[in-house]
Amino acid sequence: MKKVLLVERHAITRAGIRRILETTQDFLVGCELANGDEILSAVDGETFDVAILDFSSLGQRGRALIHQLAVHVPTIRILVISANSDPVQAKSVFAAGAGGFLAKRNSGAEMLQAVRLVLSGRRYLSPDVAEHMVRMIDLPFDAPRHARLSTQETKVLRHLASGEPVAEIARDMGLSNKTISTYKARLFDKLAVRSDAELVRYALAHRLVDPCI
Repeated sequence: MKKVLLVERHAITRAGIRRILETTQDFLVGCELANGDEILSAVDGETFDVAILDFSSLGQRGRALIHQLAVHVPTIRILVISANSDPVQAKSVFAAGAGGFLAKRNSGAEMLQAVRLVLSGRRYLSPDVAEHMVRMIDLPFDAPRHARLSTQETKVLRHLASGEPVAEIARDMGLSNKTISTYKARLFDKLAVRSDAELVRYALAHRLVDPCI
């Protein structure tokens, strides 16, 4: 039986993940944390086979914590789960030492497959993230800038261009204000705009939002 370290800020989600894992009788969740503050102390004196880490629960030091865990316990396998399907985020967690990246929209069966693949020493990438990466590769050189946005980034763009404030978007999408602000900064960079007004003009020019809104 493989021992799991689980980090997820939402108690209901933690319970759901634990139930999926332990129903197979192949896994035992040996430690549950609501954030990343105690990850390193949790693995001292305890042996875990795999860590399942919700990226948003790790806070601002998410990538650094993944790297520290990978260095501190080289034998542990790390699967990062995330509320979005952002290829940039996936790339960053792999670089930090994770063995897998799973978008939360996937099924419990997909999560089990991801955990088993990571435990075998292979890498796992969420199918929707992989598909987006392939689409980006296939894009022509002169494709519009928004064609390279992830599905989640495009959703945030449409909300912002419709005039919704960050807090409202966060509530609608079930994400934190900080996460939406990060998306906004990323959109400014990817679309080469410098203000909310420029963002709206870009969205209108490319018919990404209804001009009557």
